[in-house]
Amino acid sequence: MTTAKTNPVSRFFSGVARSISFATQADRLANTPDHVFQARGTTRQREIRNLLDRL
Repeated sequence: MTTAKTNPVSRFFSGVARSISFATQADRLANTPDHVFQARGTTRQREIRNLLDRL
């Protein structure tokens, strides 16, 4: 019997979940107003770079 880590179906759904999570975070960043980034002391581009670095 295979474990969850080696089960292809489990790996597939885990990858799908990670993709959806990444897309959701990217969408939130894209739709966040600029004044929110200014209040945080950062920029949209910096936050997008941080998100991409987590891949």
